[in-house]
Amino acid sequence: MSLLEAHGLACRFGAKEAVKGLDLTLSEGDLVGLIGPDGAGKTTTFRVLVGLQKATGGNLARHVDRREISYVPQAFSLAPDLTVGENLRFQAGLFSLADPAPRIRRLLESVDLARFEDRPSGALSGGMKQKLALCAALLTEPRLLLLDEPTTGVDPVSRREFWELLHAVHDEGVAILFSTPYMDEAEYAHRMLLMHEGRILQEGDLASFRRGLPGLVFHLVSARRRETREALGALNPLDVSAEGEALRVRFPEQDSEPLLARLAALPGVQQVRLAEASLEDVFLHALAAGEVHA
Repeated sequence: MSLLEAHGLACRFGAKEAVKGLDLTLSEGDLVGLIGPDGAGKTTTFRVLVGLQKATGGNLARHVDRREISYVPQAFSLAPDLTVGENLRFQAGLFSLADPAPRIRRLLESVDLARFEDRPSGALSGGMKQKLALCAALLTEPRLLLLDEPTTGVDPVSRREFWELLHAVHDEGVAILFSTPYMDEAEYAHRMLLMHEGRILQEGDLASFRRGLPGLVFHLVSARRRETREALGALNPLDVSAEGEALRVRFPEQDSEPLLARLAALPGVQQVRLAEASLEDVFLHALAAGEVHA
């Protein structure tokens, strides 16, 4: 069953069009990622979907009651001077929830915050604040959960714990739309929308993205990465990106063995191998293709 549908959705602020013709359908069981860098239009999209920002074009249809949609903004929005328990009881009061105490207790226990119930929310760590925000969003037992960059600024351990919680929430039947600039985190999604400058460049899952990406991808380890990168220009790569201390390079489809030999002979290269396409490779290709057709 469809929970929310957007067709040609647009949002303009003066001369700036933050969202351009976005099409999106969210259904029961979905786990969808809106992927893009800062400024891509992700937050504006979320604000329009939940009714906090008026669309300037297109159509939006919500097939569930607004109370069945919960939104967790990027910035922590609960009262920092209230304790963990007070914030949740206040949220429960806003929605006139009957006998919320047992559910509040279960939610806090599920995210390991029960022992911090009397701690001021502003004194929590970044990861704990996000867990509290998730608890507040789940109080109303929503059917659709919207999360705007939920792990930005959160340490790696807390990020992993938070995603374990989200998978558990999804397993309970809650549909989820999340946004993130992190390519590794994006791969948690069953379906992804790659967004840049207000428009969707490509939609699909990682497997379909990889199948549709033309060319060969190589992973190069070099002791002189800058020099290696400059030398790569003579081989006419489609795109080059950094990956830690290594480089990822994509070339047009061709016989890989001669190209492997040429790459191994570049200055500073210590190791080179064929690699499986990553989501970042897909995004770079989609971005280049979008610029060509813009």
